[in-house]
Amino acid sequence: MKKSTLFIFALMGACVASAQNTVLDLTKAQTNLEFDADNGAWTETYNEDVTTLESQCFSFVKGAMTEYKTWWGFTASNSADNAYREDFITYQFSNMAKGGIALNEDGTVKTDEFGAPVVDAAVPYLVAYYSPWMGKRPLDLTFNDGQEYEAVETYINLNSYAYYGIVDGLAPGRAFTDGDKLTLTIHGVAKDETEKTVDVELASYENGNLTITRGWRRIDLSALGAVNEIYFTMSSTDTGVYGDNTPEYFCMDKLTVKPIASTGVESLMQNRNIRYDKASQTVTAEGFATVFDTMGNRLMTSENGSFSIAGLTAGVYIVRCGNSSLKIAR
Repeated sequence: MKKSTLFIFALMGACVASAQNTVLDLTKAQTNLEFDADNGAWTETYNEDVTTLESQCFSFVKGAMTEYKTWWGFTASNSADNAYREDFITYQFSNMAKGGIALNEDGTVKTDEFGAPVVDAAVPYLVAYYSPWMGKRPLDLTFNDGQEYEAVETYINLNSYAYYGIVDGLAPGRAFTDGDKLTLTIHGVAKDETEKTVDVELASYENGNLTITRGWRRIDLSALGAVNEIYFTMSSTDTGVYGDNTPEYFCMDKLTVKPIASTGVESLMQNRNIRYDKASQTVTAEGFATVFDTMGNRLMTSENGSFSIAGLTAGVYIVRCGNSSLKIAR
């Protein structure tokens, strides 16, 4: 009994000591990232069979319809060319900062003498496309280790398509005028499904002046608190019959989270009877398991053992078994 108690406290100490920030670095991605030589896009962007991009503890959801060369959610790019082009397809994968953010040797964000992040054309970054027609949470991420994290910060800028659409107007959208805004809302979802949000104005036109996010901009996410899911929505004041007219893209890099060290033992125990194998899309549960979508709708049940979720559409799901639950991205 004493040995068990000592082991638990030693483990708790180890969790506390090892708790440190995880900074998104796509050069460490578990997903194989190869890029198109012409536009910088991840070569699997339009592959509908590839539904997530995995890097470190992060699992970013991606959707696509290969036949129609359509995608939504998250993809990756290594484009450093932000020039205007007539065909938007060729520059929806670039950002206005002309590259991703460099890191110091210790894994922290590298900054210049003015405190601005250092841009490196060789560093890949995320491109996000918000398409609300494709689901309730088309821009979603979970943690592939099933743990809960404290949100710390991220860096955001506009991609070239959105930027030129706001500045010059690209059909069906128009150039911004007084009173126009493009807003990004970052939603942090706690394990009890409650939410907190952070709003970011990516562009606003007031009193004849356009303020627009062109370089990498640090966003403090600490207000989100503890999360096991983060999703993003966008809104524009330029709307039409089919929703917002402004191209709703943004770019993201160096998302940073911190493990909740004080719940180390609880985290180890919480999901001990639920496991998810991403490669085979198979859930293994030691007991009666239920799969829910993020709206709380029951989708599947299993008496025991392993079962496949391959038949579900791409998205985020919650698996519950007894007192344990696990949020996964399909």
